Amino acid sequence: MELECEKYKDKVDSENAVCRHPDDYCQFRQGCIIRFMEKERKGQQKAKASSLSGNSAKPQ
Repeated sequence: MELECEKYKDKVDSENAVCRHPDDYCQFRQGCIIRFMEKERKGQQKAKASSLSGNSAKPQ
């Protein structure tokens, strides 16, 4: 699926969604699906890496 940046009208593939202008001001940032998907993917990668290394966080 293809996503579109609301500000710059750039097309971005949903599988590799990354904001191409992360340091620019953007009025759409709070509701940006590209940024949301980027954060979700990074969180999943971080969780996967910690589970592979055996450092999974367990509540006490």
